[in-house]
Amino acid sequence: MERTVGFIETFFRKNPDEVTKDDIETLISRKIEENLNLDYKEIRKYFDMDGIAKHVSAFANSAGGLLILGVSEKQEKNEKGNDVKVFPEVITWGDETLTKEKLEDTLTAKIQPRIDGLRIQPVRQGNGSRRVIFVIDFPQSDNPPHMANYRYYKRLNFKTVPMEHYEVSDFFGRRRKPALSLLLQILEVTVQPKFPNVTQFRARFILKNKGKAIAKYTRLVAHFDNLEILGMTNPNFHRIDHLHKGKPCIQYDAEGLVYYPEPFDTEISDVTFRVLDDTFPIEIQYSLAAEDMEHVKNKIVFSASELKSASNKIQQGKVFLLASRE
Repeated sequence: MERTVGFIETFFRKNPDEVTKDDIETLISRKIEENLNLDYKEIRKYFDMDGIAKHVSAFANSAGGLLILGVSEKQEKNEKGNDVKVFPEVITWGDETLTKEKLEDTLTAKIQPRIDGLRIQPVRQGNGSRRVIFVIDFPQSDNPPHMANYRYYKRLNFKTVPMEHYEVSDFFGRRRKPALSLLLQILEVTVQPKFPNVTQFRARFILKNKGKAIAKYTRLVAHFDNLEILGMTNPNFHRIDHLHKGKPCIQYDAEGLVYYPEPFDTEISDVTFRVLDDTFPIEIQYSLAAEDMEHVKNKIVFSASELKSASNKIQQGKVFLLASRE
C-alpha cells in the first residue's frame, strides 16, 4: 500500500509510540550532527514557544524534519576553527507537568497556516519518574510557506534563517499549482497453472493530484522493466515501444480532461501484465506533465511476492495500492 513514513521512523527505526529513553541515548552516542532534517534543543526551550515555532515552521518550509526538545547541543570546530558542527550532548529532562497538548496547541496558534501531519511524541524518563522530553516530527509541507512570529523561515544546513522575499513569493506560486502522482491498484493476480513461475496481474492506473489547482493538458509516459503488456482498456493509452528501443512503453494524453485536487482520485485505465521473471524486481518508471506543474519523474518498484500478498488482500475484500517510495 502507499506508505507514509515520518522522520521518527527514519531516525529510530520504530513507530513513534515505541521510542524510549534508551533510543534517545543511543542517538546521542552515535553523535548524529544537526543537519537539514535534525535539530536538538534543551527542554528549557519549551518555555520559549516563539523560538520553537520559528524552528518548526522552518522545517516545514524546507524538507521536513525532527526536533528533539530535551537534548542539549555541543559545538565542535575543525582544526582550522572555521567549520562548526553541532552534536547532541545530554538529555535535559523536563518536569512532568509539561504536556504534549500545550505544546501542540501553542504551535498551532503561532504558525499560520497550520502544519498538517505534525506529530509530537513524549518520551518519559521511566523507572518511576514521569519527567519528560518531546520528539517533534513534521513533514515537508504541501501548503507552504508557513509564518511564525510574522516572519518566514527556512532550514539552511543546521541553521534556521529568514527567507528572502523571492522565496516566499515562489512558495505562494506553488500553492496554486497541480502536483500529480501515479498510483497502481492491483485488481487481480493469477499464476498460470502450466507455468508456476509466471505471474499475471491486472492493475488500475490512478492519477492523484496533491496540488492546490486542477491539472490540465496532462501527459503520462510509463515504461516497464520485467513486464509484458497483455492488454489495456483505455483507447487513449498508446504503445510507444519504438521510441524506447523496443522496451514496453505507453503514452497517455488526457484530451479535454481535468484532474481535481484531493480527495478526488481519477481512474484512467486497467492494464494487464505478465511478469517475465518472478525472481527479479518489477519496475515502472514514469513521467508526468501538466500545465503549470513541475515535470515529475518517478518510479514504482515491487516484486512478484508483493503481488501474491496483494492477491491475499484482494480476496479479503481489501484495496491494495502501489506508489512510488519517495
